[in-house]
Amino acid sequence: MNAKTVDKIATAVIYAISAIVVLILVSMLAFILVRGVPHMSLHFLTSPARAFEAGGGIGIQLFNSFYLLILAMLISFPIALGAAVYLNEYAKKNILQVLCVQQLKF
Repeated sequence: MNAKTVDKIATAVIYAISAIVVLILVSMLAFILVRGVPHMSLHFLTSPARAFEAGGGIGIQLFNSFYLLILAMLISFPIALGAAVYLNEYAKKNILQVLCVQQLKF
């Protein structure tokens, strides 16, 4: 077999595996949503969890998730912006700078 045929076969196999993984993830998400959405309510989303009892909510956990998300964005955005400005404006053109820029463009 020549190189083009091997490349096409490998590409097809990778696409097939990727499609199978995406199908599995979508089916798991659909299963969770179909079984869980009927039980969601404003009370469930805003009330605190109850230890060792049924009927608690996820209010505190939901707040903490959004708090950590915003905190991580506030910390990482200025660092990423500074790195981008440095790489584009001030860094000398060497192999490390070229590799960093190529990876960031990807």
